[in-house]
Amino acid sequence: MTTRFATPDEIARWNSIISENPDGGNVMQGREFAEQKRATGWTPVYLVVDGVALTVLQKTVLPLGRYWYVPKGPGVKDAADLVALVPGLKAFAAGRGVFGVKIDPELPSDPAVAAALEAAGLVRVANVQPNVSTVILDISAELEAIEASFGSKTRYNIRAARKAGVETRVVAVDDENCAIFYRLLAETAEGSFSIRSEEYYTGFWKRHARAQAGAFLFAYVDGDVVSADFIMVLGAKASRKDAASTRKRTVRGASALLEVAAIEWLKARGVTEYDLCGAPPSSEAKNKDHEHYGIGMFKTGFNPTITDFVGTFDLPVRPVQHRAWLRIGERAVLKVHRMRSHESWY
Repeated sequence: MTTRFATPDEIARWNSIISENPDGGNVMQGREFAEQKRATGWTPVYLVVDGVALTVLQKTVLPLGRYWYVPKGPGVKDAADLVALVPGLKAFAAGRGVFGVKIDPELPSDPAVAAALEAAGLVRVANVQPNVSTVILDISAELEAIEASFGSKTRYNIRAARKAGVETRVVAVDDENCAIFYRLLAETAEGSFSIRSEEYYTGFWKRHARAQAGAFLFAYVDGDVVSADFIMVLGAKASRKDAASTRKRTVRGASALLEVAAIEWLKARGVTEYDLCGAPPSSEAKNKDHEHYGIGMFKTGFNPTITDFVGTFDLPVRPVQHRAWLRIGERAVLKVHRMRSHESWY
């Protein structure tokens, strides 16, 4: 078992290396995602643990030490492989002043998986990313067959959008379109969820677009943007990272038709797996009172199966400091950061 820092040459082609991980990689393990996080105080650390590439985000939490976060990783195939990585990762982190490591691997939500992780010393903690439960589309088939597999209501809405003259386009990630998207996102979020600053989103979108790791897709009606998606890409996998639609001029099926355009664009780039990024847990899919019920209804129109992942765990490296973090430190840090910046610490 070997754990080491990635070499400069490896970092230069990091996305390619991440896509070769046993899980096929994840967009949130990509280099652009990590480097963007510098804007919120994280330092990217690129590791290779027994042949598995890990993108780590690091912050110093005084007086406890360093804290590591592995977003949507490690990129392993099963619980046994993850458990095998734990000793090497823990020893390496301990030698670098780290008191805890947060992970959220895309392993299935299964009591046996959770039990295996807990037996290895991992501790379940609150989730960070929005797609612990999500809807994933297999887009390896022909576009016509993919569209035919959608639910009847979704297909009806797509036809209605086409009949209404909705147009979809991939557009430049420039200042003008970033401003349009952010205004639409703020309109969508109003009264429902919080968003980061316009500066953060603009930097995020442009960074990924420059690296050909992200793109804007807009849906128009009579020249007005009514729906927008930002798609992240890494290897053969993609994620619908940000999505927004206007409340002022609702057009049946515009957002659904935009997903057809996204799938077509992704297929042309060799992508075979498309994560719609977030849904209620499968156990809550029919619960109309769940805060994400509407989101779930929209996304399960493309695939009725909601995928539940095992969730987020911490690996305590320095037990005393880590207990202090869980009991008091994390809540205090997150609260102060939110008050100062009005944004998430993670």
